Amino acid sequence: MTDVSPQPARGAAPPLDPHGEVDVTAAIIAFGRLEQSNTAVIKIVASQLGLGVTDIRALVFLAGAADVTPKMVTEHIDLSTGATTSLIDRLDAAGYVRRSDHPTDRRSTVLELAPRGEKAIADVAAVYRAAFREAVDPHYLEFFAIALHSLADSLRVRAGSGLDEVL
Repeated sequence: MTDVSPQPARGAAPPLDPHGEVDVTAAIIAFGRLEQSNTAVIKIVASQLGLGVTDIRALVFLAGAADVTPKMVTEHIDLSTGATTSLIDRLDAAGYVRRSDHPTDRRSTVLELAPRGEKAIADVAAVYRAAFREAVDPHYLEFFAIALHSLADSLRVRAGSGLDEVL
């Protein structure tokens, strides 16, 4: 970790595009690089664990949410119901997840990480912890997290609108 923050000095005027709006081109390019790097890490971890990328995405989702149902996995990963059932069956059989009865809906189950799934997530998290500690000044971690949440929310709103307001 370096002591030099990647943040510009306070008060620096943001660059403008030819239309006079804040130019976000560099941020979009950086976001694309981040997506590519994230995909590469997930592929490598999945391969090392003998899992698929979708399997890892499901485990990460389970690790970050409570009372996860198969329907929630279907919606989060954007799979068909049948594909989700196969995914959960595979992860259950391999010891990564376990099913339990839903506390209020007898027609559903709740999914949770099994010890093997917790270990897989711990391994994935270690990669990201190291990368964040190396790349982000600790004084800006909270700001960085807030900015990422805000960007995720903004993209989700636009996706929910079908992008009509943008295109």
